Amino acid sequence: MFKHENNQKIGAYLSDLIEKKYPSKRQFCKAYINAVGGDVKNNDEIRNMANRISQITKGAKAIQTYDLPIFTDLLGVSCEQILSAGEYSVPQAKRVTNYAIAFSKDPAEWEAFINREDKLILNQDEYCKTILDYALEFRNYELLKYLMDKEYIWFDSRKDNDYVCNFGAGTSIQRRDISFQDYGLKAKLNEEDNLRLDLIALAADHNDLQMMEALRARETTGMYYFIHYLDFHRTDFYESYNERMVRHISKSSNEVLDYFTDQFEIRDRVRYKDGRDSKHTFVYPFITELLDFIIDEKSQFTETAIKKLIKHNKATYDKLTLLIKKLKDDEWYSAEHMKKYWLIHCKEDLRFSEEDNIVSFCGHYTSTEFKSVPYGLITNIAHTTKTSKDPIIKHLIEELNESYDKIKNLKDHLEEL
Repeated sequence: MFKHENNQKIGAYLSDLIEKKYPSKRQFCKAYINAVGGDVKNNDEIRNMANRISQITKGAKAIQTYDLPIFTDLLGVSCEQILSAGEYSVPQAKRVTNYAIAFSKDPAEWEAFINREDKLILNQDEYCKTILDYALEFRNYELLKYLMDKEYIWFDSRKDNDYVCNFGAGTSIQRRDISFQDYGLKAKLNEEDNLRLDLIALAADHNDLQMMEALRARETTGMYYFIHYLDFHRTDFYESYNERMVRHISKSSNEVLDYFTDQFEIRDRVRYKDGRDSKHTFVYPFITELLDFIIDEKSQFTETAIKKLIKHNKATYDKLTLLIKKLKDDEWYSAEHMKKYWLIHCKEDLRFSEEDNIVSFCGHYTSTEFKSVPYGLITNIAHTTKTSKDPIIKHLIEELNESYDKIKNLKDHLEEL
Protein backbone atom coordinates (compact mmCIF):
# COMPACT_ATOMS: atom_id res chain seq x y z
CA MET A 1 0.00 0.00 0.00
CA PHE A 2 1.29 3.48 -0.81
CA LYS A 3 0.87 6.90 0.75
CA HIS A 4 -1.21 9.40 -1.24
CA GLU A 5 0.92 12.56 -1.29
CA ASN A 6 -0.39 16.12 -1.15
CA ASN A 7 -1.15 18.25 -4.19
CA GLN A 8 2.11 20.19 -3.98
CA LYS A 9 4.32 17.08 -4.10
CA ILE A 10 2.24 15.45 -6.83
CA GLY A 11 2.33 18.69 -8.84
CA ALA A 12 6.11 18.99 -8.54
CA TYR A 13 6.54 15.36 -9.58
CA LEU A 14 4.28 15.81 -12.61
CA SER A 15 6.13 19.00 -13.55
CA ASP A 16 9.41 17.06 -13.55
CA LEU A 17 7.95 14.29 -15.71
CA ILE A 18 6.46 16.71 -18.23
CA GLU A 19 9.71 18.66 -18.39
CA LYS A 20 11.71 15.50 -19.10
CA LYS A 21 9.36 14.01 -21.71
CA TYR A 22 8.06 17.08 -23.56
CA PRO A 23 9.75 20.19 -25.00
CA SER A 24 7.26 22.36 -23.11
CA LYS A 25 4.08 22.19 -21.03
CA ARG A 26 2.23 23.54 -24.06
CA GLN A 27 3.29 20.48 -26.08
CA PHE A 28 2.06 18.25 -23.26
CA CYS A 29 -1.27 20.08 -23.30
CA LYS A 30 -1.57 19.44 -27.04
CA ALA A 31 -0.80 15.75 -26.50
CA TYR A 32 -3.49 15.59 -23.79
CA ILE A 33 -6.07 17.32 -25.99
CA ASN A 34 -5.23 14.98 -28.86
CA ALA A 35 -5.56 11.95 -26.56
CA VAL A 36 -9.10 12.92 -25.56
CA GLY A 37 -10.12 13.72 -29.13
CA GLY A 38 -10.02 17.49 -28.81
CA ASP A 39 -8.96 20.11 -31.34
CA VAL A 40 -5.21 20.78 -31.01
CA LYS A 41 -5.56 23.79 -33.31
CA ASN A 42 -8.03 25.51 -31.00
CA ASN A 43 -6.01 28.12 -29.08
CA ASP A 44 -8.73 28.62 -26.49
CA GLU A 45 -8.78 24.91 -25.74
CA ILE A 46 -4.99 24.85 -25.45
CA ARG A 47 -5.04 27.95 -23.21
CA ASN A 48 -7.66 26.46 -20.89
CA MET A 49 -5.75 23.19 -20.69
CA ALA A 50 -2.47 25.01 -20.05
CA ASN A 51 -4.08 26.92 -17.18
CA ARG A 52 -5.41 23.67 -15.67
CA ILE A 53 -2.02 21.95 -16.01
CA SER A 54 -0.35 24.97 -14.41
CA GLN A 55 -2.74 24.79 -11.44
CA ILE A 56 -2.06 21.05 -11.04
CA THR A 57 1.75 21.31 -11.28
CA LYS A 58 1.80 24.22 -8.82
CA GLY A 59 -0.29 22.16 -6.36
CA ALA A 60 -3.17 24.64 -6.39
CA LYS A 61 -5.55 21.98 -7.72
CA ALA A 62 -5.63 18.19 -7.49
CA ILE A 63 -5.29 15.88 -10.44
CA GLN A 64 -8.70 14.40 -11.29
CA THR A 65 -9.51 10.71 -11.62
CA TYR A 66 -10.36 11.14 -15.31
CA ASP A 67 -6.86 12.61 -15.84
CA LEU A 68 -5.04 9.56 -14.48
CA PRO A 69 -5.37 7.18 -17.46
CA ILE A 70 -4.23 9.91 -19.84
CA PHE A 71 -1.36 11.09 -17.64
CA THR A 72 -0.11 7.54 -17.13
CA ASP A 73 -0.14 6.90 -20.87
CA LEU A 74 1.46 10.19 -21.90
CA LEU A 75 4.10 10.18 -19.15
CA GLY A 76 4.84 6.45 -19.08
CA VAL A 77 4.23 5.97 -15.35
CA SER A 78 1.67 4.19 -13.23
CA CYS A 79 -1.18 5.72 -11.22
CA GLU A 80 0.65 4.67 -8.06
CA GLN A 81 3.71 6.64 -9.10
CA ILE A 82 1.65 9.77 -9.77
CA LEU A 83 -0.39 9.66 -6.56
CA SER A 84 2.69 8.88 -4.43
CA ALA A 85 4.74 11.59 -6.21
CA GLY A 86 7.16 8.97 -7.47
CA GLU A 87 7.77 7.31 -4.10
CA TYR A 88 5.88 4.08 -4.89
CA SER A 89 6.15 2.05 -8.07
CA VAL A 90 5.03 -1.36 -9.23
CA PRO A 91 6.49 -3.22 -12.21
CA GLN A 92 4.22 -3.76 -15.17
CA ALA A 93 5.86 -7.00 -16.32
CA LYS A 94 7.12 -10.17 -14.59
CA ARG A 95 10.05 -10.96 -16.87
CA VAL A 96 13.56 -9.88 -15.85
CA THR A 97 14.24 -6.62 -17.63
CA ASN A 98 15.95 -3.29 -17.03
CA TYR A 99 12.47 -1.97 -16.28
CA ALA A 100 11.66 -4.63 -13.67
CA ILE A 101 15.06 -4.70 -11.94
CA ALA A 102 15.06 -0.92 -11.64
CA PHE A 103 12.01 -1.29 -9.34
CA SER A 104 13.72 -3.80 -7.09
CA LYS A 105 15.04 -2.91 -3.64
CA ASP A 106 16.81 -6.27 -3.25
CA PRO A 107 20.64 -6.22 -3.66
CA ALA A 108 20.59 -9.97 -4.35
CA GLU A 109 18.40 -9.36 -7.40
CA TRP A 110 20.69 -6.55 -8.55
CA GLU A 111 23.77 -8.77 -8.27
CA ALA A 112 22.08 -11.63 -10.10
CA PHE A 113 21.11 -9.28 -12.93
CA ILE A 114 24.60 -7.78 -13.13
CA ASN A 115 26.20 -11.23 -13.28
CA ARG A 116 23.92 -12.78 -15.90
CA GLU A 117 25.91 -14.41 -18.67
CA ASP A 118 23.91 -12.58 -21.33
CA LYS A 119 24.79 -9.22 -19.70
CA LEU A 120 21.34 -7.72 -20.16
CA ILE A 121 22.34 -4.88 -17.87
CA LEU A 122 24.58 -3.46 -20.61
CA ASN A 123 21.76 -3.21 -23.13
CA GLN A 124 19.23 -0.55 -23.83
CA ASP A 125 15.72 -1.95 -24.12
CA GLU A 126 13.13 -1.45 -26.85
CA TYR A 127 12.62 2.09 -25.55
CA CYS A 128 16.37 2.83 -25.78
CA LYS A 129 16.58 2.96 -21.97
CA THR A 130 19.19 1.41 -19.69
CA ILE A 131 18.74 0.31 -16.10
CA LEU A 132 20.14 3.71 -15.06
CA ASP A 133 17.42 5.54 -16.97
CA TYR A 134 14.71 3.53 -15.22
CA ALA A 135 16.34 3.72 -11.79
CA LEU A 136 16.39 7.51 -12.09
CA GLU A 137 12.81 7.57 -13.33
CA PHE A 138 11.63 5.39 -10.41
CA ARG A 139 13.84 7.30 -7.94
CA ASN A 140 15.54 4.05 -6.90
CA TYR A 141 18.43 5.83 -5.27
CA GLU A 142 19.51 2.72 -3.35
CA LEU A 143 20.22 0.86 -6.61
CA LEU A 144 22.16 3.76 -8.13
CA LYS A 145 24.22 4.21 -4.98
CA TYR A 146 24.87 0.45 -4.86
CA LEU A 147 26.20 0.48 -8.44
CA MET A 148 28.56 3.33 -7.56
CA ASP A 149 29.64 1.97 -4.16
CA LYS A 150 30.49 -1.37 -5.78
CA GLU A 151 32.26 0.49 -8.61
CA TYR A 152 30.08 -1.08 -11.26
CA ILE A 153 29.69 2.47 -12.58
CA TRP A 154 31.63 5.60 -11.74
CA PHE A 155 32.12 9.26 -12.42
CA ASP A 156 35.76 10.25 -12.02
CA SER A 157 36.10 12.25 -8.79
CA ARG A 158 39.83 12.88 -9.07
CA LYS A 159 40.83 16.53 -9.02
CA ASP A 160 44.01 16.40 -11.14
CA ASN A 161 42.73 15.31 -14.56
CA ASP A 162 41.86 17.35 -17.63
CA TYR A 163 38.33 16.90 -18.96
CA VAL A 164 36.57 17.63 -22.23
CA CYS A 165 33.18 15.93 -22.74
CA ASN A 166 32.49 14.36 -19.34
CA PHE A 167 34.07 13.47 -16.01
CA GLY A 168 35.42 10.07 -17.06
CA ALA A 169 32.25 8.05 -16.50
CA GLY A 170 32.48 4.30 -17.08
CA THR A 171 31.51 0.79 -16.07
CA SER A 172 33.46 -2.24 -14.87
CA ILE A 173 30.80 -4.71 -16.03
CA GLN A 174 32.46 -6.90 -18.62
CA ARG A 175 31.06 -7.34 -22.09
CA ARG A 176 29.67 -10.62 -23.30
CA ASP A 177 30.84 -12.32 -26.49
CA ILE A 178 31.84 -9.83 -29.19
CA SER A 179 29.20 -11.16 -31.56
CA PHE A 180 26.50 -9.57 -29.38
CA GLN A 181 25.57 -5.89 -29.19
CA ASP A 182 25.78 -4.64 -25.61
CA TYR A 183 27.08 -1.11 -25.81
CA GLY A 184 24.03 0.68 -24.38
CA LEU A 185 25.17 1.30 -20.81
CA LYS A 186 28.77 2.14 -21.69
CA ALA A 187 27.67 4.53 -24.43
CA LYS A 188 25.18 6.20 -22.10
CA LEU A 189 27.85 6.78 -19.46
CA ASN A 190 30.56 7.93 -21.84
CA GLU A 191 28.57 10.09 -24.22
CA GLU A 192 25.82 11.68 -22.13
CA ASP A 193 25.91 13.92 -19.07
CA ASN A 194 22.16 13.83 -18.42
CA LEU A 195 22.46 10.70 -16.29
CA ARG A 196 24.92 12.48 -13.99
CA LEU A 197 22.72 15.59 -13.80
CA ASP A 198 19.61 13.56 -12.98
CA LEU A 199 21.54 11.62 -10.34
CA ILE A 200 22.70 14.92 -8.79
CA ALA A 201 19.05 15.96 -8.46
CA LEU A 202 18.24 12.66 -6.79
CA ALA A 203 21.26 12.90 -4.48
CA ALA A 204 20.06 16.38 -3.44
CA ASP A 205 16.68 14.87 -2.53
CA HIS A 206 18.52 12.29 -0.38
CA ASN A 207 20.90 14.81 1.23
CA ASP A 208 23.86 12.69 0.06
CA LEU A 209 26.90 14.99 0.04
CA GLN A 210 29.28 12.07 -0.48
CA MET A 211 27.50 11.18 -3.72
CA MET A 212 27.63 14.81 -4.85
CA GLU A 213 31.39 14.88 -4.36
CA ALA A 214 31.72 11.70 -6.43
CA LEU A 215 29.55 13.23 -9.17
CA ARG A 216 31.46 16.56 -9.21
CA ALA A 217 28.03 18.12 -8.66
CA ARG A 218 29.23 21.75 -8.60
CA GLU A 219 31.46 21.46 -11.64
CA THR A 220 31.19 21.42 -15.42
CA THR A 221 33.74 20.05 -17.86
CA GLY A 222 34.11 23.58 -19.22
CA MET A 223 35.96 24.48 -16.05
CA TYR A 224 38.63 21.99 -17.06
CA TYR A 225 38.78 22.77 -20.74
CA PHE A 226 38.07 26.40 -21.57
CA ILE A 227 38.87 28.60 -18.61
CA HIS A 228 42.27 27.48 -17.34
CA TYR A 229 43.88 30.22 -19.38
CA LEU A 230 43.32 33.57 -17.80
CA ASP A 231 42.53 35.23 -21.13
CA PHE A 232 39.54 32.93 -21.71
CA HIS A 233 37.16 33.55 -24.58
CA ARG A 234 34.30 31.16 -23.85
CA THR A 235 33.00 28.47 -21.55
CA ASP A 236 30.35 25.80 -21.89
CA PHE A 237 28.67 26.43 -18.52
CA TYR A 238 25.15 26.69 -19.87
CA GLU A 239 25.47 23.67 -22.12
CA SER A 240 25.35 21.77 -18.83
CA TYR A 241 22.50 23.77 -17.30
CA ASN A 242 19.59 21.63 -16.15
CA GLU A 243 16.77 23.64 -14.59
CA ARG A 244 15.21 20.55 -13.04
CA MET A 245 18.46 19.71 -11.24
CA VAL A 246 18.88 23.26 -9.89
CA ARG A 247 15.26 23.33 -8.74
CA HIS A 248 15.77 20.09 -6.80
CA ILE A 249 18.91 21.53 -5.20
CA SER A 250 17.00 24.68 -4.19
CA LYS A 251 14.42 22.58 -2.32
CA SER A 252 16.96 20.40 -0.54
CA SER A 253 18.38 20.59 2.98
CA ASN A 254 20.47 23.40 4.45
CA GLU A 255 23.51 21.08 4.30
CA VAL A 256 23.10 20.65 0.56
CA LEU A 257 22.55 24.37 0.01
CA ASP A 258 25.61 25.11 2.12
CA TYR A 259 27.63 22.79 -0.16
CA PHE A 260 26.39 24.46 -3.34
CA THR A 261 27.04 27.98 -2.06
CA ASP A 262 30.58 27.17 -0.86
CA GLN A 263 33.67 28.13 -2.82
CA PHE A 264 35.73 25.34 -4.39
CA GLU A 265 38.99 25.10 -6.33
CA ILE A 266 39.78 24.03 -9.90
CA ARG A 267 43.36 23.12 -10.83
CA ASP A 268 44.99 25.14 -13.58
CA ARG A 269 46.10 22.92 -16.48
CA VAL A 270 48.93 25.36 -17.33
CA ARG A 271 52.33 24.11 -16.16
CA TYR A 272 54.57 26.98 -15.05
CA LYS A 273 58.34 26.85 -15.33
CA ASP A 274 58.82 27.27 -11.60
CA GLY A 275 56.68 24.17 -10.94
CA ARG A 276 53.82 25.99 -9.28
CA ASP A 277 50.53 24.14 -8.93
CA SER A 278 48.09 26.94 -9.63
CA LYS A 279 44.43 26.73 -8.65
CA HIS A 280 41.44 28.98 -9.16
CA THR A 281 38.50 29.53 -6.83
CA PHE A 282 34.93 29.33 -8.11
CA VAL A 283 31.35 29.14 -6.92
CA TYR A 284 28.60 27.00 -8.44
CA PRO A 285 28.30 27.97 -12.14
CA PHE A 286 24.51 28.29 -11.86
CA ILE A 287 24.58 30.17 -8.59
CA THR A 288 22.37 33.01 -9.90
CA GLU A 289 19.64 30.56 -10.93
CA LEU A 290 19.94 28.75 -7.59
CA LEU A 291 19.66 32.03 -5.67
CA ASP A 292 16.63 33.03 -7.72
CA PHE A 293 14.89 29.77 -6.81
CA ILE A 294 15.61 29.90 -3.07
CA ILE A 295 14.56 33.56 -2.86
CA ASP A 296 11.28 32.79 -4.61
CA GLU A 297 10.72 29.80 -2.33
CA LYS A 298 11.56 31.85 0.79
CA SER A 299 14.09 29.23 1.84
CA GLN A 300 15.33 29.54 5.40
CA PHE A 301 18.87 29.33 3.99
CA THR A 302 18.46 32.45 1.81
CA GLU A 303 20.11 34.89 4.23
CA THR A 304 23.14 32.64 4.78
CA ALA A 305 23.53 31.97 1.06
CA ILE A 306 23.51 35.64 0.09
CA LYS A 307 25.96 36.58 2.86
CA LYS A 308 28.40 33.89 1.67
CA LEU A 309 28.21 35.15 -1.90
CA ILE A 310 28.61 38.79 -0.91
CA LYS A 311 31.82 37.73 0.82
CA HIS A 312 32.97 35.90 -2.34
CA ASN A 313 32.23 38.89 -4.59
CA LYS A 314 33.99 41.35 -2.28
CA ALA A 315 37.06 39.09 -1.97
CA THR A 316 37.16 38.86 -5.76
CA TYR A 317 37.01 42.63 -6.10
CA ASP A 318 39.77 43.12 -3.53
CA LYS A 319 42.07 40.65 -5.27
CA LEU A 320 41.36 42.17 -8.68
CA THR A 321 42.20 45.69 -7.53
CA LEU A 322 45.37 44.43 -5.81
CA LEU A 323 46.58 42.72 -9.00
CA ILE A 324 45.73 45.75 -11.11
CA LYS A 325 47.68 48.04 -8.79
CA LYS A 326 50.65 45.65 -8.93
CA LEU A 327 50.63 45.91 -12.69
CA LYS A 328 50.33 49.70 -12.54
CA ASP A 329 53.28 49.93 -10.13
CA ASP A 330 55.52 47.57 -12.11
CA GLU A 331 58.78 49.25 -13.13
CA TRP A 332 58.04 48.54 -16.79
CA TYR A 333 55.56 51.41 -16.70
CA SER A 334 57.69 53.74 -14.59
CA ALA A 335 59.24 55.48 -17.60
CA GLU A 336 57.26 58.53 -18.69
CA HIS A 337 56.77 57.28 -22.26
CA MET A 338 55.35 53.97 -20.96
CA LYS A 339 52.82 55.27 -18.45
CA LYS A 340 50.07 55.65 -21.04
CA TYR A 341 50.36 51.96 -21.89
CA TRP A 342 49.44 50.83 -18.39
CA LEU A 343 45.76 51.63 -18.89
CA ILE A 344 45.70 50.13 -22.40
CA HIS A 345 47.25 46.85 -21.24
CA CYS A 346 45.09 46.70 -18.15
CA LYS A 347 41.88 47.06 -20.15
CA GLU A 348 43.07 44.29 -22.46
CA ASP A 349 43.89 42.02 -19.53
CA LEU A 350 40.65 42.57 -17.59
CA ARG A 351 37.78 40.54 -19.01
CA PHE A 352 34.20 40.06 -17.91
CA SER A 353 31.59 37.74 -19.44
CA GLU A 354 28.07 38.71 -18.44
CA GLU A 355 26.73 35.54 -20.08
CA ASP A 356 28.31 33.27 -17.46
CA ASN A 357 29.43 35.88 -14.86
CA ILE A 358 33.13 35.10 -15.24
CA VAL A 359 35.76 37.71 -14.51
CA SER A 360 39.46 37.28 -15.25
CA PHE A 361 42.62 39.31 -15.12
CA CYS A 362 45.82 38.23 -16.84
CA GLY A 363 48.89 40.41 -16.47
CA HIS A 364 52.66 39.89 -16.41
CA TYR A 365 55.31 41.18 -14.09
CA THR A 366 57.88 42.67 -16.38
CA SER A 367 60.47 43.78 -13.85
CA THR A 368 63.76 41.88 -13.57
CA GLU A 369 62.69 40.02 -10.45
CA PHE A 370 59.41 38.75 -11.87
CA LYS A 371 60.06 38.86 -15.62
CA SER A 372 57.56 36.84 -17.70
CA VAL A 373 55.82 35.37 -14.67
CA PRO A 374 52.04 35.44 -15.27
CA TYR A 375 49.79 36.42 -12.44
CA GLY A 376 46.08 36.95 -12.20
CA LEU A 377 42.81 35.30 -11.35
CA ILE A 378 39.76 33.83 -12.95
CA THR A 379 36.50 33.16 -11.14
CA ASN A 380 32.76 33.58 -11.42
CA ILE A 381 30.70 35.96 -9.33
CA ALA A 382 27.11 35.98 -8.11
CA HIS A 383 24.03 38.13 -8.41
CA THR A 384 20.28 37.56 -8.41
CA THR A 385 17.38 38.74 -10.54
CA LYS A 386 14.87 38.44 -7.69
CA THR A 387 13.85 40.65 -4.80
CA SER A 388 12.10 40.07 -1.48
CA LYS A 389 9.54 41.72 0.77
CA ASP A 390 11.64 40.70 3.78
CA PRO A 391 13.63 43.87 4.61
CA ILE A 392 16.75 41.97 5.67
CA ILE A 393 16.80 39.79 2.54
CA LYS A 394 15.99 42.81 0.36
CA HIS A 395 18.95 44.71 1.78
CA LEU A 396 21.29 41.74 1.29
CA ILE A 397 20.12 41.32 -2.31
CA GLU A 398 20.93 44.98 -2.98
CA GLU A 399 24.36 44.58 -1.41
CA LEU A 400 25.07 41.44 -3.45
CA ASN A 401 24.04 43.04 -6.73
CA GLU A 402 26.06 46.17 -5.93
CA SER A 403 29.18 44.04 -5.38
CA TYR A 404 28.47 42.28 -8.69
CA ASP A 405 28.03 45.56 -10.60
CA LYS A 406 31.21 46.94 -9.07
CA ILE A 407 33.21 44.13 -10.68
CA LYS A 408 31.20 44.16 -13.90
CA ASN A 409 31.94 47.88 -14.39
CA LEU A 410 35.49 47.89 -13.03
CA LYS A 411 37.05 48.46 -16.46
CA ASP A 412 35.37 51.88 -16.57
CA HIS A 413 36.97 52.96 -13.27
CA LEU A 414 40.57 51.78 -13.57
CA GLU A 415 42.02 55.28 -13.45
CA GLU A 416 40.37 55.82 -10.05
CA LEU A 417 42.33 52.97 -8.42
